[in-house]
Amino acid sequence: MTYYEIDLRLQHDCPYSDFSRAHPSVVVSHWCNWSRDVLEFAGPDVEGPAVRRAIRQVLGKLGGRTIRASDVGAHVRLVLQHCACDALPPPTLPTIERRNCLNLQPMVYAKGWEHYRLVGFSDRDVRAVVRDLSRRARVELVARRSVPEGGIHERLMISSGALLSGLTDRQAQALVVALDHGYYNFPRAATSVEIAERLGTPRTSFVDHLRKGQNKVMQAVGPYLRMRTAGDYAG
Repeated sequence: MTYYEIDLRLQHDCPYSDFSRAHPSVVVSHWCNWSRDVLEFAGPDVEGPAVRRAIRQVLGKLGGRTIRASDVGAHVRLVLQHCACDALPPPTLPTIERRNCLNLQPMVYAKGWEHYRLVGFSDRDVRAVVRDLSRRARVELVARRSVPEGGIHERLMISSGALLSGLTDRQAQALVVALDHGYYNFPRAATSVEIAERLGTPRTSFVDHLRKGQNKVMQAVGPYLRMRTAGDYAG
């Protein structure tokens, strides 16, 4: 059975999106089970009074009753509340579910965009969910991948924490910048030296963060690669 992995982003009148647009340094991650919401506000300005006040305002606007709020690490504010998804216009999650698509949480709000990762089990459902969402929001299909075989658990349920938790902020930033500048394209669009020059960053510092970040990601991915290739390589 062929199914599809879909990455899409959308813009509409949503309090969480409005918050992320007003505070672009903060990324909001949202998990929901239709009873409780877990909201993670992460970014360098989360501890500031302006952002704290804005967080309280957005939660109050939605009418969700906060159960617990705490700082769980540097620059991370975690909020547990009674589900307030019914107050989010338009009803994005019901639209996704109505078209037989599976939403892989969390939903992410960043710089005024909502980011969703979906699984669709037919091409018709994929096209329908994008069409339905486009009637009420600006929608961009970021990526679509056909998966002809293999279990959903095997392909989709690897924790991002398991892969990325070892990175420092600077290493993660170096990887993202390299990706955005085409460092990993084939052929390569820019060298590490050229990227460092564009950023006005010392070459040795950028390359050091980039190489350490690459090493940590590959070490984390290694066990999954070994499972994938077990028995295929005797070298």
